Amino acid sequence: MCKIRLTFKTPTYAPDLLRSPISAAAGRAFAMAGIDRGSVDMASIYDCYTITVLMSLEDAGFCEKGKGIEFVNSHDLTFRGDFPLNTAGGQLSFGQAGMAGGMHHVCDGARQVMGRAGDAQVRDCNTAFVSGNGGIMSEQVALVLQGD
Repeated sequence: MCKIRLTFKTPTYAPDLLRSPISAAAGRAFAMAGIDRGSVDMASIYDCYTITVLMSLEDAGFCEKGKGIEFVNSHDLTFRGDFPLNTAGGQLSFGQAGMAGGMHHVCDGARQVMGRAGDAQVRDCNTAFVSGNGGIMSEQVALVLQGD
């Protein structure tokens, strides 16, 4: 387990307003897994707001900073696409408050890696990237889930 010290609770006090803590969390997760971002078969990114997904894609290193919208527009994000994202629909599809929570994304990634995603199964899904956040983009976590 790896811990990174939380230095701020709201963006007002962040040392860098242009990068969220997901950059450090994702960097550690990929280093611990011993893989690079190109090895990811699907991503389940915490999506409490639309902008959160773009910021997370950028800060986690899937695309350059400021290029999130270009990344999204140039990829097929469906479970059949070249960058499957939030294959269970994400929180924005069924409501963020209360029912969703961060475990929704962990379950999405785990189901994909286990081959139990039903009609939304990503073909040959062996590696999933999962993110979560709390506070106001100040508390973030990243997981790399791998199967056989």
